Amino acid sequence: MFHKLKYFPFIPLVILIAVTVKLFVSGLTWIGVLVLAASGIWSAFELIRWMMIGHQVVRIPHHRTPLQEENTEALVSLAFFLSEPRQATEESIRKCVSSALNIYFDVGDAEADHFVAAFIPPPEKGKAETTIQHFMLRIPQGLFSVIVSPDPYISDPREFAAKAIRDKRLRHAVETHSAWISVDLMDPVVEAAESRLAYSVIGKILAAMAGPDCLAIFCPELQRCNEFDPTLIEDLNSANPLRIFEEPTFEPIIEVSDNDPRMKDAVKEALERWPEFVEAFHEAAEEEKARFIIKAEFSEGKKREYMWVTVESISDDFEVSGTLINDPHELMNVYRGSDVVIEHERLNDWIYPGKDGEQVGGFTLEVLADED
Repeated sequence: MFHKLKYFPFIPLVILIAVTVKLFVSGLTWIGVLVLAASGIWSAFELIRWMMIGHQVVRIPHHRTPLQEENTEALVSLAFFLSEPRQATEESIRKCVSSALNIYFDVGDAEADHFVAAFIPPPEKGKAETTIQHFMLRIPQGLFSVIVSPDPYISDPREFAAKAIRDKRLRHAVETHSAWISVDLMDPVVEAAESRLAYSVIGKILAAMAGPDCLAIFCPELQRCNEFDPTLIEDLNSANPLRIFEEPTFEPIIEVSDNDPRMKDAVKEALERWPEFVEAFHEAAEEEKARFIIKAEFSEGKKREYMWVTVESISDDFEVSGTLINDPHELMNVYRGSDVVIEHERLNDWIYPGKDGEQVGGFTLEVLADED
């Protein structure tokens, strides 16, 4: 409390009180009226900044904690991890919010109910002044803040990603980010409906801020992170942007050592039982064949990826024609939806629906599941 009290705006309030007393005692000249108006606006702005200090002290450090750390509070927020730092201004934030929420900001009205205001939080004792940009956002839906940081969200992204993230795509996004931008709710949340409404507002604002520098999107409350892709903008603009975190943006890429004996055994079993898959495919009804898929090796130079393919036909020499159903991570010559032909020696795994409804195959998936 005393830490916050020392930033109380005594000076503008004293001026406001003195001018007000002068008004009632002997009246004011036109200059006095201008001073009264100016001191009133100054006092109001400084009071708002003072009330924000509690949020700054608690929330700003939260963004610097590791993703795996348990939350001490439910922070209603979404953040973009960026490939490079951004610079923002009150005007640029207003434009994004106006576009996202169809809100008009009357910049010429100093007493407007809705506004965007930059503010500088007081530095923590013993620490240098922060280079993070803070913007307070008052809109009909409540009080929010936009935070623009030129530093990584995590103190050591590469070390954290290497230890905590198995998906190669997501790991790359997290370890290479160098900056972030977030939209946070600053009003207290009492009911779940308030949280849902806040996330819908935050999602729309963040969607308006999306760009080619966005690598991943993170939700502190859920402790979930997903790769960013422009296809997610539709979900961000929806009433429930948190559904972004229900599934990975792309099929996860899990790296397993070529020398892993369990993986070798899984691939060996898939190859030995391959005739079983072929027979089941030829016997299946036409509408069932779309559920027959194989996993095969794709390579370009020294780059290798194992991806899944829906089977359309199998030749007498076991050559498979089908459609790629994964998004490559590093390969450039193929893409999701590509028509591909797979030679038998590139086969890695397969899956098809059994007569009892249970899937048959997926030998390598069992190994990967045990790794989690």
